[in-house]
Amino acid sequence: MQITNLKTEEILEYAQKQFPNMYISLDETDFYLPSIESGEICVEGIDHPVYVSTHYAYEDHLVNGNQTRYKIPISIFYVKKDAYDVIYDNRGCCFVPYIEDGCMQHVSYQEFLDMIPTFVNIVKN
Repeated sequence: MQITNLKTEEILEYAQKQFPNMYISLDETDFYLPSIESGEICVEGIDHPVYVSTHYAYEDHLVNGNQTRYKIPISIFYVKKDAYDVIYDNRGCCFVPYIEDGCMQHVSYQEFLDMIPTFVNIVKN
């Protein structure tokens, strides 16, 4: 399952096919892991170490010769009636796209939070 580095054009095209006649708003959010405690983890589809702190996933980047941890972004999309539709509660309209077996799929953000622990392995030091 791939949840990072998805192409925005492909997400938009996919979402428009899944929700015809609806307005699709693309965005990013921080990779949140509510049920995972701090430490190093392996996430299916991410080929480098991931670190969890305060329930958010981080990855290392080299900045001016120094290792620096950045929150990992994941793509999300909102399904709205039109561009000006205001969302007060994202349940039922916020989705996380992912690629599995070469095909793009999506789940609601709440379902994503429930399913992601099954794709995470804790690294024992």
